[in-house]
Amino acid sequence: MGGDSTPAFNNLYQDDTNSRDGNRFTTTTFGKLVFTADFLMIAKSYYDQKLLRHEMYQIFGDRDLVRFRTDIDFQKVMYGRPASFDIKHISDGNSDSVFSIQFEIPSGYKYSLTRSDQISSDDISFGMNFKLPERPTYTHSENKFRIYNPSDIAIDPYYQRHDLLLRINFEGDFYRIENKTNATAYQFNRALTMNENVMLNGLKTSLNGLPDSKDSDFGYLKLEKGWNDIVVTGATSHRTIFSFPFVYID
Repeated sequence: MGGDSTPAFNNLYQDDTNSRDGNRFTTTTFGKLVFTADFLMIAKSYYDQKLLRHEMYQIFGDRDLVRFRTDIDFQKVMYGRPASFDIKHISDGNSDSVFSIQFEIPSGYKYSLTRSDQISSDDISFGMNFKLPERPTYTHSENKFRIYNPSDIAIDPYYQRHDLLLRINFEGDFYRIENKTNATAYQFNRALTMNENVMLNGLKTSLNGLPDSKDSDFGYLKLEKGWNDIVVTGATSHRTIFSFPFVYID
């Protein structure tokens, strides 16, 4: 399977008819990504082509999102649904078929196959923004450290509902983490020991597997593109793991 994708940029503007010419830009959103996949289907006979044709429609006709990758962006994953497509013979008397399927990617994104806390050099491929002199790490116990976001966009669990998990173990009266790059912060207001597990899943907090947002300040962290300067205070010791898929618009 080969193919290519087309990002959809939705630029939003506001009219100012009183005193200003033109339009005032407000924001850009990404519409559904469209990926066109090209297929070659080889059949032994006319009847074999009919069976393969039925099987192809059966594979893509169950209404669920299809998870797929390409041989070029092998470490990027897409989740989409096919639009209507036709499978025809290459020519009269030939049982083979060449056809294309347009997959609609409702999220508007491609994702890394591996999450940040499990990434290795084997999981990094062309176009993933990892041309760095140092290899990023996503597990830290220092009070000051940096987190690298190689995505094409910021990871924003508040406005964009992006997938961002913080797995936290700490000892102390409270735990506060702040991204100095953009001033987003989160605080857990309860004394714990290192054998207890706090998880910040986007905007929701759990303690030892049970919901516990009431002990937090209902904050969140946003990761800008590139390096983010992180500071942890309150805890006498901690281990913080950042776990998220990298997000790409193509």
